[in-house]
Order: sequence, then structure tokens, then C-alpha cells
Amino acid sequence: MVTLSEKYPLESRKPLKKTIAGILRYFLVIIFIGIYVFISLLNKRNFDLQMLSSWFIYAFIGILILFIVLKYIYEVFYMKYYFYDLIGKNLIIKKGVFSRNEITLPINRLQDVYVDQDILDRIFGLYDVHVSSATVISGNLSHIDGLNEENAQAIKNILLSGIHKEND
Repeated sequence: MVTLSEKYPLESRKPLKKTIAGILRYFLVIIFIGIYVFISLLNKRNFDLQMLSSWFIYAFIGILILFIVLKYIYEVFYMKYYFYDLIGKNLIIKKGVFSRNEITLPINRLQDVYVDQDILDRIFGLYDVHVSSATVISGNLSHIDGLNEENAQAIKNILLSGIHKEND
């Protein structure tokens, strides 16, 4: 039997989008740490400013490139292990590489099903399907992100039809 994640797969652009999102998120942190180290080294008496500046720039660029490569590799593996399907009367979503998260939502308990995009999704042409129940954790974990528009709408319609069948 074909699963939802096989029939409506994630887009191959998803790891790139998540990598860019990660870079934007942590870029300021890396800059602030770098400035702190730079200022700390400036306060040392026997340091040459020109040598310090070039060392700082090379170190910053090296760390940034290493972070980008590792983040992209992680996102490729994350997408590989991403799983979602309707099993019986439950929506199952499994995510994670090092620590796996699994959420099981009974179809008859779903309260919200909608498709949306954040700004990076718009840039990359990706869509997210969000579902939630009355539990707090479902709102955080229960979304399928990185779909094209047709797949997102198809999954949304499948879930809504399952909700309607359960309530009839």
C-alpha cells in the first residue's frame, strides 16, 4: 500500500530552504560571537590589528561555510526520515534525524486543517499543511512542510474528507 509521503512527496527544494532559514536564524549569533572574540583579542597588547582582522574574516567565512554544508547535509537526512500517512483512523507524522519525534492524531480529533506559506516558502514555491487538535503539542509538531501546491491541497482534502466521514 502506498503511503501519503510516497504518493505526495516533499519537494527536493525543501533542504535548501531549511538551510537558508537556519543560516538566517543563526547568522546573527555567529556575528555576535565573532565580534566578542574580535574585541577580546583587540584588548590584548601585542596584537597586530591587520593580522587580527584578516584572521577574523577567514575564521568567520570558514565557520559559515562549514555550518552551511553541515546544515544542508542534516536537512537532506531530515527529509529522508520525514514520514506522514493515514494509518487506520489516525494521521501519523514522524520527523527527526538524531531524535525522532512521532505524533499520532486521530482524524476525528482534528480541529484545524489548513495550507499556508511563510516568506521562504513563497520564494521556493513550497507549501505547508498544518493540522491540530486540542492538545498543545499538536500545534507545534503536526505539520507537513515542503510540499508543492497540488500535493498540499490533496493532503488537505484527504484529511478534510476523513474528518467529514468520521463526523457523519
